[in-house]
Amino acid sequence: MKITPTAAQSVVDAIADQIIADDGIYGKYELAKIRKSPDNRKRFNEQALQELAASIKSMGVAQPILIRPVTPTAEAPEEFEIVAGERRYRASVIAGMGTIPAMCRTLSDLDAAKIRILENLQREDPHPMEEAEGYQQLMLQHGFSADQLAEEVKKSRAYIYGRLKLCALTTDVREQFLNDQIPASTALLIARIPVPKLQVQALKEIATPQYGEALSYRRAVDHVQSRYMLNLAEARFPINDARLLASAGACSKCPKRTGNQPELYPDVKSADVCTDPDCHAEKRAAHDAATIVEANKKGIPILEGEAAQRVLNDRWTTTSELVTDEVGLQQFLRNAPHTKNAGSPKAYLTPETLPPVASYVKSADGSLKPFYKRVDLQSALEDAGACETVEAHAARMQALQGESGSANVDPKQAARDAAQQEHQAKEKIAADETTYRVELYKRVRRHGAQSGFSLQTLREVTKDAFREFSLPRSLSSIYEFDCKDEDAVNSHIDAAGLPEVQMILIDLLLGSPLEVHHYDVRDNVVDQDDFSTITAIAQHEGIDPVAVREELFPSPINVTDMHYADLAKFIVRAPGRINELKDIVIVHPRTELIQMLEDAAKSLGFVYAAGRFEKPSAPVAAENVGTAAEVVEVATPAAMGEGTAAAAEPEAAEPAPVVPAAKPTKAKPKGKAATPAPKPSAPAKTPVKAKATIKQATKPLAPEAAWPFPKPAAA
Repeated sequence: MKITPTAAQSVVDAIADQIIADDGIYGKYELAKIRKSPDNRKRFNEQALQELAASIKSMGVAQPILIRPVTPTAEAPEEFEIVAGERRYRASVIAGMGTIPAMCRTLSDLDAAKIRILENLQREDPHPMEEAEGYQQLMLQHGFSADQLAEEVKKSRAYIYGRLKLCALTTDVREQFLNDQIPASTALLIARIPVPKLQVQALKEIATPQYGEALSYRRAVDHVQSRYMLNLAEARFPINDARLLASAGACSKCPKRTGNQPELYPDVKSADVCTDPDCHAEKRAAHDAATIVEANKKGIPILEGEAAQRVLNDRWTTTSELVTDEVGLQQFLRNAPHTKNAGSPKAYLTPETLPPVASYVKSADGSLKPFYKRVDLQSALEDAGACETVEAHAARMQALQGESGSANVDPKQAARDAAQQEHQAKEKIAADETTYRVELYKRVRRHGAQSGFSLQTLREVTKDAFREFSLPRSLSSIYEFDCKDEDAVNSHIDAAGLPEVQMILIDLLLGSPLEVHHYDVRDNVVDQDDFSTITAIAQHEGIDPVAVREELFPSPINVTDMHYADLAKFIVRAPGRINELKDIVIVHPRTELIQMLEDAAKSLGFVYAAGRFEKPSAPVAAENVGTAAEVVEVATPAAMGEGTAAAAEPEAAEPAPVVPAAKPTKAKPKGKAATPAPKPSAPAKTPVKAKATIKQATKPLAPEAAWPFPKPAAA
């Protein structure tokens, strides 16, 4: 018997050859004598498993599994244990096989675990979480380093570290990730938050934000970095003080600082970013407590309550006596030209050059903020060169105005004039740029409305949309590229034709409500508001949403209150279920339904032969279709499991179910609107033939104008 090994099995065999000395014994082993390994992977694709079972049942197992002899116990009486190939074993059990081809080799627990883990890693579709757990086991149980793993599985060192970081996911987040409720990119983003409760909170904020849909990956990155990553350069406590919070140590050596694990934070530019907001808050609280003690010793006031609120409210004004080092530089006098009035005092002053603290303000959350006297900060800024002294400013103004003869200019007035001129100059630049941008866009828009946009333009619009929206994961199988990789998406868009680009843009704009999660279900009902646009588009394009749902999830048929029109309407909506309807009607106590069904089916083009209704290939006579259509028009719906009786007084007329209405191509002039058809007064109304309607429906429709904007009509 010749066995052709698969690529994955070849890897496993090569690994096994490096670990063991004997070649083992090949044969067919009873499934009942083989046990599954408790260390093997726990998740299998059920559909793929069923397909493999069907293949094994018809063709057998193409590749033997690897087993090892084990000592039977009372709880596990089997003689052998699976090392590699549990999926084939499970499929063989499903297929009802009694034996399975296997290679039996003597292996230690550690050697078997190593082979098992590497086999799982060499699969074509390992879940990232299972992959991460496999790497972790190899490092913990077999002493692999990240570099050795990278060499073993042919991946980069950063890739290995990224996968290993997934092991930091808390249980709740890990379960959602394993159930494919969040993508790997979002899972890794959350795994970088070291506090479990904050991981759960971050996932909730990303998946179910307060407003709108779930955040795209790009917006999720911004959210996590702004909410859960704090700039240590702006910390109010000394980051190198290991004694401030003894349990955490110094920030400079903390593993939660981005600079100490750059492989995990390639998208974070600064090395001094804290990823643990709770620890950061504890250090700030400890620092504030120490500051209060020191302030009390020096007699520096601590403002609380209303006094603190007054100072906080006034700090942004130009007349406040107390200010922080965070207010804008423009609030101070005589800004030096090189500053361009930008930044704040803390951008120009160091802790050593800051003036003494005048007061501390205690916020409602208990945090302290130092306030300085404005005159002291002004003086410090002048010493640092960020502001000019009165004399230096006056000298510069005099030099600028020397030729005009205005030597005796008030320095303060000159400063105000210069600031005013600079402000006016900036306003003019901003107004001119706005005028240019608006005019350019108007011309682009006008060109598009007259001639239609080019394919290149549509590509740019689509790529820009991808920066804000995500392609739906539920459609990933229809794309020929990785829909989460921005470079791959942009490359595909640049090479795609007009129809494909249009479809990708539509997917970006409309695809977000396609996936429904368990938390979207309220009282066993899913809210349809965010899906209403797609259902409306489907109806515009002649696709019946109700019929699609019925095709996927057929509702029970209740014929108790059905009449002829209801039967005909049911057949029109679900022609594939006509024989299911027939079987129910035949055994129903209302024997008159049999004749009604036969008449309705015949009028809609079905014939009864060999115990079932079929639709012949030849067209049905227009007279027959017209009669059925007219009756359906005055029917009240009682089919499709609604269970409502047909009313004696019919509702407003519905369109003939077998004739789709043609789309109007031109609006009627004002004042000549068609008079609506009168409501029928009794069910005995004489049916109207539908020949004219059929002829109208078979007439070719005018093509829609080019998307996205129509081209102008010929003059």
